Order: sequence, then structure tokens, then C-alpha cells
Amino acid sequence: MATPLYVNTAFENGSPLDWDVLDDGTLELRPQFDYEHGPAMNRQLTHWHFRVHGTKGQTLRLRMAPRENIYGGRRVNAFAKRIGNQMSVDAVNWTPFVFEQKEDKSIEATVTLPADVVYIGRIEPYTTKHLGELLARLRGHRHARVDSIGKTVEGRDLELITLSSGAGKPMVFFRGRAHPWEAGGNWFLDGVVEGALASSAVLDACDIGILPMAGKDGVVRGQTRFNVNGHDLNRGFTKDYDFGPHNAPENQALMEWLKARQRQGALPLLAIDLHDDDWGNLHVGRMGVDEGYDRRIALLDQLMRKHTYYTEGMAKGAGSSTFGDGLREIFGMDSVVYELNSNWLAAANCVPGSAIWREFGAQFARMLVEYVPAVKAG
Repeated sequence: MATPLYVNTAFENGSPLDWDVLDDGTLELRPQFDYEHGPAMNRQLTHWHFRVHGTKGQTLRLRMAPRENIYGGRRVNAFAKRIGNQMSVDAVNWTPFVFEQKEDKSIEATVTLPADVVYIGRIEPYTTKHLGELLARLRGHRHARVDSIGKTVEGRDLELITLSSGAGKPMVFFRGRAHPWEAGGNWFLDGVVEGALASSAVLDACDIGILPMAGKDGVVRGQTRFNVNGHDLNRGFTKDYDFGPHNAPENQALMEWLKARQRQGALPLLAIDLHDDDWGNLHVGRMGVDEGYDRRIALLDQLMRKHTYYTEGMAKGAGSSTFGDGLREIFGMDSVVYELNSNWLAAANCVPGSAIWREFGAQFARMLVEYVPAVKAG
């Protein structure tokens, strides 16, 4: 006898959603929007992570009705034409599948349940449990240090990982998970750590700093874009920034850490904000203003193409108050926003999961062996 369908999201990173079983047996899902606290009333729906209770071997049609995100007050379709997803029986081993967009802008997928209980996620989930496992591996390692540089709105630690084989080297800095749904960046950063510690040449060239999970509260709660106060952690980076200890303490902590390094004359050589989207571009700052910046960014693009899975190319103009253009304006350092394509990694010919993301990150770490000395040499 078939088990009645049931959807459960009562676990870490489970996404708020409504659901119904339609007359034809279709499971219709309605993930809830994540709303910005601000005059633009931006909202986003990109994250879903839920558990389906059904019958092993059951063929199940999944549907999400048309929805509209809001960016800068402009309504846009929430769904890409093909959206990579992941399915798992044990929340450890994941299998990719794809939602397809229909004429009415809804998305649908048909899956066969491999067990009575199955997890489904927009991206292979990376939770605070995964982060804790990474930090545990690093604590005590002779080339790694883990510090807390502040707290989130809800009081969770903001860990800062430093990988170094000795003082005096320039740093390449990464921030991950500013937007809670973007788990690909965390898997990528696991790979950066693995690649850096596996090859002495990487840490001979540079130090690596990593703020792995800026939007930690939202990760726990299964949110999409904003922190729990409704603030976008990839906005507000201007010279007169005012994140405040209560509105966006996650960004306030980052800025205090950067100002401390500035006083030491040790700002990062390059800062990279990792995100996930449907396109996969490297978002760089304004070009044609600083010849040195243009040359260094062109080199980064060239070496990423040569050594990593990156193929999508640059998008010029990261946005005046984003991490990319903002940190360049405030501190005068090279900074970019790199959007990982969450739906399809063309160079690997697959819907990306944790193994591919980690390899991508390790590739990037090894690339720094060529990039950093070239930048230092001018």
C-alpha cells in the first residue's frame, strides 16, 4: 500500500514552504520568499531543501508554480529554464536531477523515489555540521588557525580561517555564504583548503584567509538571500558604510577585521566573494580607471580559464556597494564577486555537486602559485 505523501522541513537548513498533493498526484511546492528590510522591498526565492515521505519506487511529479523575485523594485521570473537539483536518501550521498521550465514559467521534474524518505535540495546542502567538521580538521594543524572575528545577529560565531606557512606573505581572502542558499561556495572553499594544504607551493606563494559562512543564521533557518534582520550582506560597502552591530554585525565584523589588517599594512592582495547563480560569471569592478587593476583582473581571468573549471567569463561592474567594487573603493584593494553556476558546470559537463565543487576549489588554490608571484612582480 502506498504511503500518503508528506513533506517535512523541520531540520537545519530546511526551507520554509507550503505544499499540496494535486488530484493527479503531483506534489506542488511553494517555497516562501525571503524579504529585504528596506525601501526597495526586494525579495528572493531561490532556496529549497525538504524531505519527502512517500513509497520507494514511486514515480513522483514535482511542480513549482510561477513566482516572481524582486530586484531593485523590478519583478523578474524566479526560475531559470533548467535548474540543477540534488536528491539523497541519507543526506550524505546526492544524485543530481533537473527542473525544467514550462511555458507558463512554472518548473517541473519527475523523479523515482529511491526510498520511502528522500531529501531534495536546490544545491547539495552544506550546513553548520559540515563547517564544524572542517574547523575540527583544521584546529591543531600546523599551517592553520581558526579565530572568531565576531557574532551573527543570533550570536553564532563568525569563524575566520587562516592558512599560512610563515609570516610575511601576501594574503588572498575569500568570503563564502553571504547569501544563505549559496552552498556551492562552501564546497568550493573546502576544496581551497584541501588544495592549499596538499601542496606546499600554494602556501609558499601566499597566505589564505577564509570567512566561510557569513550568513550562518540564514543557513540554519533555510533562508535564501538576507540575514535574519533582512539585510543583504553583499550590499552597503561604501565609504560611509554603517552596518551597525545590530543590523548587519556579520559585515561589521568583516570590516573591523579588514581595518585591523590595514593598520598592519597587510590588506589582502585579492579578495573574492563567492556566490551561486544561474550564469557563473566573474563580476569585476569598473574597468578603464586603473591600468594596474585592469591588468591584474585580466590575468586572474586568464589563469582561471587555464587552470580551473571556469569558462563563463567576466561581467564588468560588480555594483557600487557590493563586496567587489565596495572594498576596492574603501580600501583600494583588488576585490571581485565570483558567481558559481549552480545549474550546470560546462567544463565538467554536469550538474555540480560537492565533489566537483571541491575539485574546482583545489584547482583555484593551485592557480594561486602562478597568480600571486605575477601580481607581486607587477
